Amino acid sequence: MKFWMGLGFCAGGMLAMAVSATAAPPLADLSLASAEARPLSPWVFRSVLDGQPRIVTVALHPDLYIAYNAAEATLFKAWKGSVEFDGAVYTTRHGPQPASTGYAFYQQANHNPVWLIRQGNTTQAAQVKFGGYRFVDEQVIFQYTLTTADGKSINVEETPEYTARNGQTGLQRRFTLIDVPDNIEVGLNTRLSSLNNASDFATTGQFTETARHNVDHEAGKTLAIDGQLWLNRDQTTELTVFFHPGFTELAPTKTENNAGPKDDITRGKQLIAGSDCQACHNEERKTVGPAYQEIAERYDTGAVTRANLIQKIIEGGSGAWGDIPMSPHPDLMPDDASLMVSYIFSLKAPGEVAPADPLFLGVPSRALDINDQAKNPAVKDQLKPGLAVSAFHIEDFVTQTFSQIALSGVAPSLHVHELEDLGAISTNVRMLFKGFIEVEKAGNYTLRLITDDGGRMRINDEQLVDRWQHQGPTPTDVNVALKEGLNSIEIDYFQALAGGSISLQWIEPGANQFSVISEKNLRHHAGQVADPIPYIPRRELVKSIPGDKNKLTSVHPAFTLASARPSWFEPMVGGMDFLRDGRLAVCTWDKDGSVYILDGVQDRAPDDIAVKRIATGLGECLGLKVVDGEIYVMQKHELTHLVDHNGDDVIDEYRTVSDQWRVSSNFHEFAFGLEYQDGYFYGALATAIEPGGASTNPQIPDRGKVVKISRKDGRVEFIAHGLRTPNGIGKGVNKELFIADNQGDWLPASKIVHVQQGAFYGSRSVDFAGTENLKETLPVVWLPQDEIGNSPSQPIYIDRGDYKGQMLHGEVTHGGLKRVFAEKVNGKYQGAVFRFTQGLEAGVNRVVWSPDGKSLFIGGVGNPGNWADQGKNWFGLEKLSFNNQQAFEMLQVSARSNGMEITFTQPLEEGRGITAGEYEVQQWYYQPTADYGGEKLDLRALTILSVNVSRDRKKVFLEMDGMKPGHLVYVRIAEPFVSAKGQSLWSTEAWYTLNEIPANKPGFKRVVQPQPDNTLSAAERKAGWKLLFDGKTLDGWRNYGAETIGSAWKIVDGQIHLDPSEIDGWQTVGGGDIITTAQYENYELALDWKVAPGGNSGLIYGVIEGADYPYTWHTGTEYQLLDNPAHPDGVIKTHRAGDLYDFIASEFVAVNAGGEWNRTRLVVNQGKVQHWLNGYQVVEYDRNSPQWQEMIANSKFKDMPGFAKSARGHIALQDHSDRVWFKNIRIRELK
Repeated sequence: MKFWMGLGFCAGGMLAMAVSATAAPPLADLSLASAEARPLSPWVFRSVLDGQPRIVTVALHPDLYIAYNAAEATLFKAWKGSVEFDGAVYTTRHGPQPASTGYAFYQQANHNPVWLIRQGNTTQAAQVKFGGYRFVDEQVIFQYTLTTADGKSINVEETPEYTARNGQTGLQRRFTLIDVPDNIEVGLNTRLSSLNNASDFATTGQFTETARHNVDHEAGKTLAIDGQLWLNRDQTTELTVFFHPGFTELAPTKTENNAGPKDDITRGKQLIAGSDCQACHNEERKTVGPAYQEIAERYDTGAVTRANLIQKIIEGGSGAWGDIPMSPHPDLMPDDASLMVSYIFSLKAPGEVAPADPLFLGVPSRALDINDQAKNPAVKDQLKPGLAVSAFHIEDFVTQTFSQIALSGVAPSLHVHELEDLGAISTNVRMLFKGFIEVEKAGNYTLRLITDDGGRMRINDEQLVDRWQHQGPTPTDVNVALKEGLNSIEIDYFQALAGGSISLQWIEPGANQFSVISEKNLRHHAGQVADPIPYIPRRELVKSIPGDKNKLTSVHPAFTLASARPSWFEPMVGGMDFLRDGRLAVCTWDKDGSVYILDGVQDRAPDDIAVKRIATGLGECLGLKVVDGEIYVMQKHELTHLVDHNGDDVIDEYRTVSDQWRVSSNFHEFAFGLEYQDGYFYGALATAIEPGGASTNPQIPDRGKVVKISRKDGRVEFIAHGLRTPNGIGKGVNKELFIADNQGDWLPASKIVHVQQGAFYGSRSVDFAGTENLKETLPVVWLPQDEIGNSPSQPIYIDRGDYKGQMLHGEVTHGGLKRVFAEKVNGKYQGAVFRFTQGLEAGVNRVVWSPDGKSLFIGGVGNPGNWADQGKNWFGLEKLSFNNQQAFEMLQVSARSNGMEITFTQPLEEGRGITAGEYEVQQWYYQPTADYGGEKLDLRALTILSVNVSRDRKKVFLEMDGMKPGHLVYVRIAEPFVSAKGQSLWSTEAWYTLNEIPANKPGFKRVVQPQPDNTLSAAERKAGWKLLFDGKTLDGWRNYGAETIGSAWKIVDGQIHLDPSEIDGWQTVGGGDIITTAQYENYELALDWKVAPGGNSGLIYGVIEGADYPYTWHTGTEYQLLDNPAHPDGVIKTHRAGDLYDFIASEFVAVNAGGEWNRTRLVVNQGKVQHWLNGYQVVEYDRNSPQWQEMIANSKFKDMPGFAKSARGHIALQDHSDRVWFKNIRIRELK
């Protein structure tokens, strides 16, 4: 039975009944709540509640909670119980919102007008505006403004309070009218419910009863009375109601018995709903991650698949569906993960079944015989049964990057349909099968290759199958003529996450059905079974330079990082700004919705910074602005002015400036901000999104818009539209407004847009039909997903150092700050985005400059799924102080009619950056669609026609052919160089958004010819450089311990080359190490080198000859030269290219692939040593330090009495029995 409970406003009938003026009980008979009795802190707070937006909840007493609907200035609910706080800021779950729990005394039943204006005999509904609330004497006072039909305003104040009488819970409401015009009365429609009898309410106003209801239920009866309450003009009006005591017992809301059906599917769905999975996954649509239905349809439902999915959910990681990592869930119990998998599998399309057994012919799965042991066959060309197998880890499926051989062995026959039979690596694995099919009689055979996931097959060097894609078990049949005897076969196969299978079958001539090709028909040479190499993650072996196709890892050199918070203070920053006196105001996106003032952030040590909380209970604040010393905050559903009436900093009044935009209860309808300019605030409204990332349909019409809000009267103007998740609006280039919008549907990549009146930014999810013919306002810069962006946040100008006139923006998920150079082409901004800084404690959400403009304050935030910088805090407050140091990097990339002009912060090193091979340029475009994200379309390399360098070597113009408007141009320095000051490049990449190509603006022409190999320029000779190799002779070199050079050391094409045609032990016959004839102590050495694939050599310095030292490395230290991934030494951390051999590993891997040239620089000066490789310092140590002596004492060199003892010595090129080449060897002595 439905029945009304509680006390509230309703649109009751206008039928006049008896007028009651029941007197209120004497105050002495009432028990009022004290501040100490409030059951929550904060006890007044904003949120969605029970699916209703714009709610203010007031926790008056453990026995009484009430909630007001701010949109209608009316009581929404009164109940005994509590609030279940659920959602992103409370429990990190994406989707849910808070809900009341317990018994409701009153629940708003409809949304008809509540407030009434009576003038003479005419009664009309009043227009009402919620004005906020204030605190006085530990009570909350709500403020409303009513507007009459002729435009006159009346202010209403309401103070609710808990009361009790003889054990009955009661609610007292006091109303005060202000500025009531003559001849006007104010009233409200109200319902009094959950009464025991008609004497359970009293008022000092005039109450007209319009209806009365008796409500029957199991425990008895209650009474509900509808009516109109007319308020006193000149004195407070009180309305007090006491609730039936039989219905104040709290009903259990969460027990083990009310979780719903206990079947696995239902429980699994509940567990997913309660997890962070919905941040990245949707049931039906691919968003950040694959749809649950897509997962269900792709995999079989067997035990092995289930086990692998369970493991993936718990451990996280990437590989199966791309390079976006899945968040780990280490606290999830395996049984719960299994229930989640049950739910996912239940989404398999009706009638769809696991792969039918006939596909595998009813033949049991046969395990591969593979392991990580060396094979070392005695006779490599001996034919053996089965196919040779090599297994590789998939490092990155998107870029097709694989590890070295991790496992190897034999496939007796190729028929695997149980995942564990693939061997020790059964997920994210690539396998290569090699050998022969042997047939007794030539003929036409039908071969079938079944793979889950992808596979390719070659027979007798002819490609017959190419299905390199994610898929379930899929057969591919081909007809092929096999010759008698051996036919070569090679199968390349990959398996991603679960359900893996591979089977090689045939129909022999004369047969009519498939059979598994047996062991007797498969052969391989023993030498085809390769030796595995211990697995090392590829980033530790191949070039992985921070800032070069990789995230930066540290703070920008031009800034010094410091914490701006005491260690105990952990704010999830939603907004911040400085007060006039230099203190910092910070609002937090967390459960308490607080605002803090921090004193001392500019000049005190972190733990000496004073923190004071001045406001609480705000609803998901994502913007704060100080205007004329006053604090304004952007709540999810309202712009609010925080007012301190008594000067103690604590906020007394939460005054509504504006809530004049439409909202729903959707968790993603954020309001981002906040900027202020010329009397107006500016913010941006996110669209509604379903858990997982798909857009809600239909949308509230006001979503995805830029809002302009009058400070004076709160009026709202929508000045632009077509946004999705515009997390951050800020003043950027020329102090104009810019917005960062986040990737999703209709947004193939994140972007920075310029705020313009009437602009449409491309998202059609709010008004699909109405935007069909609109022309999209193009972004200033695109931010390619996971290359330079993922979740961009607030843009901000930078007026410091080289970067004056540019802008920065934060990044929540990709982390750090990015920098944007913008220029106007045909009156519109477009430009380039660069990496700028990392090394921060959290994903960056908000930024603000200090009043003196010297420090940039960084506010961090985080949440599960795709809403955090992985491995970082979910909170943070730091400052980056400009230190006047300079980084060497691209300062600008600017469009020209025939190419791109790059401006650097420092002059280039002479002779570098002058050839096309040192640069890489690509272009592509994006096409917005209803799908989540987007691909790079028309992706192609651009040909560099000429490289032009300015006289000051700070500008490079790349003349190019084929640039297209509406494309993104990617510029990378493929062979990083140093500056004239000897600094490494901070970052090598720029992404330029070429909306338009400037007309009649060609680049400059000044081609610089490269210096011939093995020669010195005049500037180099002037700087003291000398050649150690002229490209023609080996003068100045000799074998270690001899006066001659062995015949294996040759000059080939102007290069010193070791030809290891004949090897004796670990060195070459006629080879051996060669050394400089001269000795050096303080010097800088430069040379180019390469080793053959799989090669090893070394540069050994400080070498002393003597009878007690048979080899150069008995006295000298070694700069290792190595092809890391292809040589066995690559598995040893201090044996890789650039390392101080056996002592210090490189800071990162900077070596090029085997067979490619590398540039080495070795600096030895007063015992301080630097190893440089390809433009980057990778090792630094001090031979005079105690740490160095300790390293020697703990090494294999400790028993070599002459090791590293001499400051002066020869320089040696090592013979390690591998092919190696050297050129451009030069040295200068340092003084």
